[in-house]
Amino acid sequence: MNRTLRTLYRPLLALLFLLITTTAAFSGEIDDSALFVDAFNAFQQKDYLLALEKCEQLQQVFPDSPLRDVVLLLTARASLKSGDNERAAKSVIRFTSEFPESSLGSSIEDELNGVAKRLQNGEKLTPDRALQASALKVRADNVARERAIALKAEMERAAKIKAEQERQARIKFEAERRERERLLAEKLAKASIQLSIALPAKIDPVPVNGKSVIPVEISNRGKQSEEFLLSIAAPEGSIARFDRAEGGDGPLEKIQLAAGELLKGTITFSMPAAVDGARSMFSLKAVSSKFSDIIFQKSALITTSGPLVRAVAKFSKAKVVSGESVRFRLAVLNAGSLSAKDLTVRIQLPPEIEIQGVATTTLKKELDNRYSYQIDRLEMGKLVDLNLEVTINAATIAGQELRGTIEVENGELLRKDTFNTSSLLVVTQTP
Repeated sequence: MNRTLRTLYRPLLALLFLLITTTAAFSGEIDDSALFVDAFNAFQQKDYLLALEKCEQLQQVFPDSPLRDVVLLLTARASLKSGDNERAAKSVIRFTSEFPESSLGSSIEDELNGVAKRLQNGEKLTPDRALQASALKVRADNVARERAIALKAEMERAAKIKAEQERQARIKFEAERRERERLLAEKLAKASIQLSIALPAKIDPVPVNGKSVIPVEISNRGKQSEEFLLSIAAPEGSIARFDRAEGGDGPLEKIQLAAGELLKGTITFSMPAAVDGARSMFSLKAVSSKFSDIIFQKSALITTSGPLVRAVAKFSKAKVVSGESVRFRLAVLNAGSLSAKDLTVRIQLPPEIEIQGVATTTLKKELDNRYSYQIDRLEMGKLVDLNLEVTINAATIAGQELRGTIEVENGELLRKDTFNTSSLLVVTQTP
C-alpha cells in the first residue's frame, strides 16, 4: 500500500476504533473499551508511553478482549514512535500470527513491516535514543501538567468543600434549633391529649352465631377539641361495629369530641361458630388524627356461649369371634351452655360389622354400612341414646381390630365433628 492510500486510510481506522469502542460500551464491555479509548487518545496526543501503559493494562486485565487486534497494532505504532523498535516488531509479528486473515493487516505501515522482517531475519534491533528521549519528555511534561491541574483542582475542591461544610454546619444548626422547638411543641401538644374509654366490668357470654351489644363511654379529658380514628380488634371471623348509643346514620370510624365531651356508644358483635366457652379478647382503639403514635385502647374478654356436642359409641364387648352378635350403644350428649339444633348423626361401621333390625329403628341407610338419624333439638346437659344389635361377619379373619366413626353435623351452626367408636378385636373361638 503506498503512502497516499495509507494517509487516506488512517482516519478511517481511527473512526473504526471509535465505532468498536462504542459497540463495546453498548454490549456491556465498558472497562476494556474505556481503556482502549484512553490509549488511543494518548497516542493521538503523542504521549506514546501512556498509550503503551494503557495497552499493556488492557491486555493484562482483559486478555480475551475483542479489541485485542487493534490493541496489538496500537502497541506496535506507539512502540515505534517511542523508539522501542524491538517491541514494535514483536507486536506486529504477534498480530500477524494471531490474526492472519484480518483486513487490518493492510493498514500496517511499511516501517513497521520493515522492523518486523528485520527481527524475523535475526537482526538485533536497537532502540532509537532520540525517539525515546522525546517520548520521555512528552510523558514528563504531561505528568507535570496533569499534576499541576490536579493540584489546582484539589485546592479548588478543598476550598469548595470547606465552604460547603461551613454552609452545611449553619444549615444543620438552624435545622436542629427548629427541630428542637418543633419537638418541644409537639411534646406539649401530645401531652394535652387525654381520652378515657370505659367498658363494662363484666360482659355476658356472646351466643354462637348470635349478637351481643356492649355499652361504651368515651370522654375527652383534654383542654381542646380533638378528633380520633376508631377501630375494633375482634376475634377472627367475628363482625364488630361501633355506633352512637342513640343511633345514627351508620357505624362510627371517626369522632370529634370537644373538651370535656362524653360520647355514649355501643359495640355490636356478631360471633362466628366457635366452641362453647371459648375466650377471646377484643379491643377498642382510638388514634389521634393529629399524632398517629397517640393511641388510647381498652380491651375486654368475650366468652362464647354455644352447644358442645359429643358422641360416645361403645360395643358391649372388646373381643368377639366371627359370627358373634354384640350390642352397640351410641350416646349423643350436649355439654355446652346452649341447646343444639338440627343434628344429623351418621354411623360408619367397617364392612365386617352388620347392623341388625334396621327396618325397626329410626336409622336411614345412606351408603353401605353408613346410616344416619336426626335429632331436632338436644338441650344442654341432655343426651340421646341409641342401642343396636350388630353381628360380626362369619368370614371375618381372626386378629383384625374393627373400629367405626360417628359424625355429628350441626345444621344450625354448619359444623361437623367426628368421633371414633370403641374397638372390636376378632379372636379365634376357644373350644
